[in-house]
Amino acid sequence: MGEIGKKGLPVVGIIFLALAAFKFLQGDDWVVWLILGFLFGGFGVFARNKSGGNG
Repeated sequence: MGEIGKKGLPVVGIIFLALAAFKFLQGDDWVVWLILGFLFGGFGVFARNKSGGNG
């Protein structure tokens, strides 16, 4: 498997976060999409270890 398959990139969470940003810019209800993005691991993208080590 590739790197993405091994680390489990949270694609669904990223999609929900992008949708939250889009809805925020439109002025619509965006909080629900932000919460869903958090629940599906979208914020894990920002906390990934870039050095490749454990932790």
